[in-house]
Amino acid sequence: MVLKIFEWYEHGWSIVRIKKELEALKVPTPTGKKKWPVKTIENILTNEKYTGTSVYGETESADFLSTKRTVRDPFEVHRSRNHHTQIIHERRFKRVQKLKAKRSNIEVDEHGNKVRKSTHYSSKKAVTRTKKTTKPQN
Repeated sequence: MVLKIFEWYEHGWSIVRIKKELEALKVPTPTGKKKWPVKTIENILTNEKYTGTSVYGETESADFLSTKRTVRDPFEVHRSRNHHTQIIHERRFKRVQKLKAKRSNIEVDEHGNKVRKSTHYSSKKAVTRTKKTTKPQN
């Protein structure tokens, strides 16, 4: 089913549409539930393990007592390629990551903060309608 989710996303389906299709087909979630959380589908689309790669050390414990985790520098992250059998080819995975970034309404500014794009509706055409008024004829 993971392969199908990637295919649907590549064909322009939104994550919500994929969720509805999976529920209509009565496909259980990885934990066996009937309802698919959107976050589960997002996690499937962004998880490198489906390409056969195992990733180590993306986050580290900042403070033991608070159990807060911080994201590490990408150069410190370790990847073990061909660690296990791949389900998705790496090229397809990268293509989906580019699509996700293109469709996203969130971008990272120069300080590393996540902000909403100012052109939220830029892809939609503005439609102007003219009202037809009927004047009474005397």
